[in-house]
Amino acid sequence: MPLTVTLAGHNLDREALAARLAGQAEGEAGALSPETLSAAYARISRDPRHVSEIRADARREVEKARRSNRTIIFDMGHASVAEHAVFNLDVSGISRLCVEALERHRLASYTEKSQRYIRLEEACVVPEEIRASTLADDFGRLARELFDAYQSLAGRLLEQARRECGEAVPEREVKSRANEDARYLLPLCAEAQLGMTVNARTLEGMIARLASSERDEERRLARALHEAVQAIAPSVIRYTEPTPYLRELPPALRERAGRWLPRTSPDTTGPVRLVSHTPEPDRAVAEALLFESGVSSAEEVRRSAGALSVEELRGLYGEVFCRMQPWDPLPRAFERVTFTFELVLSAAAFGQLKRHRMATLLAQPYQPELGWTVPASIRRAGAEHEFSSWVEKATALSRRIAALHPPAAPYILTNAHRRRVWMCINGRALGHFFRLRCAPEAQWDIRELATAMLAEVRRAFPLGGAFYGGKDCVAALRQGG
Repeated sequence: MPLTVTLAGHNLDREALAARLAGQAEGEAGALSPETLSAAYARISRDPRHVSEIRADARREVEKARRSNRTIIFDMGHASVAEHAVFNLDVSGISRLCVEALERHRLASYTEKSQRYIRLEEACVVPEEIRASTLADDFGRLARELFDAYQSLAGRLLEQARRECGEAVPEREVKSRANEDARYLLPLCAEAQLGMTVNARTLEGMIARLASSERDEERRLARALHEAVQAIAPSVIRYTEPTPYLRELPPALRERAGRWLPRTSPDTTGPVRLVSHTPEPDRAVAEALLFESGVSSAEEVRRSAGALSVEELRGLYGEVFCRMQPWDPLPRAFERVTFTFELVLSAAAFGQLKRHRMATLLAQPYQPELGWTVPASIRRAGAEHEFSSWVEKATALSRRIAALHPPAAPYILTNAHRRRVWMCINGRALGHFFRLRCAPEAQWDIRELATAMLAEVRRAFPLGGAFYGGKDCVAALRQGG
């Protein structure tokens, strides 16, 4: 399937839509464009009229609205006005590797076609860098073989899961378990589909960053995204060309890292290491809770919180958690503390981790030197040797590609291959992360990672961290912290 971006929907003025449905002509009813909302809301701070009147003007005079957008957003620099224009986009025919580049942009919403729940048919993206090289045939052959091995492994794991689960587990869930683990053999060039909801400001930055990429596929995605929205909203997206900053900074930093750091560094610390955290996080959160709830100065709050006994602190945290349900967010005061982790994880687990958009994720390239993740079900099926043989073949071809076209080397790596990630996350977002990823229904790879992270956090944050855990155990944590 070719790379395709389709504009599936966008926001618009409801009154314009109602008038059009009632049979009024466009000139009378107003334009069905998100730009009129951006233009109207841009004027609201300086126009004394009611906002409904301002909207009516904008939708009737769309060209005037567009001129207003260009002036206010780009000439005057009020870029947030562009956030009032929102698009729904279907994205298909891109690789899993390209999905990572797209979803690094945090202020958008993404829903992917899951490799966990669906057994995929053979479909992969052959990047232009490889298509034009002497390795094109080898790449295509190994990609097909990996898909064949995936299908075969999925069948074996399905039979094994049926034997292990019996009739106690629904067939749909049994199939999902088999697909979930077989997909560790799928290459990162496997085709993906997703739905995306994004505002114009974020989309503009997304297009510019992708357009500045070293990978041809990402540059083509940038063009397709721009073409999908350009006709309906030309006034809210302008700066989409590659820039020297976005294009030249990554290789410049890699060059310095190459000079100053060892070439390779095997995993010697395990999959999870707590690199740093806010000093005395229990007292830091207590300070924030008391500051927000009282009327004293920050210095007075600091002294008072510092004088609290451990039992008083424990009681304060008990007050926070005693009424909490699994769907309740932690108080904002928990954002006062941050935790920074070094993680070594598979591509499959990274696919789960990157969904936590409020964290700072700094990801290194995939490194075969870090080994690969073998699902336990594959070991139980006696297929570990075969599985590892395919992963080694992918590693060997990736190294050959790296010698010719380094940015294209990861395409043939698998979901089992690993990378290092630096994750910095505040205590509130971390609580949400544990609720989802420590729960029994979480994907096992990310659940194991989250469980190890939780153990590290509880050592550093014993009072507040005692209440962290999966959403299934919130009631027990609430009672016994």
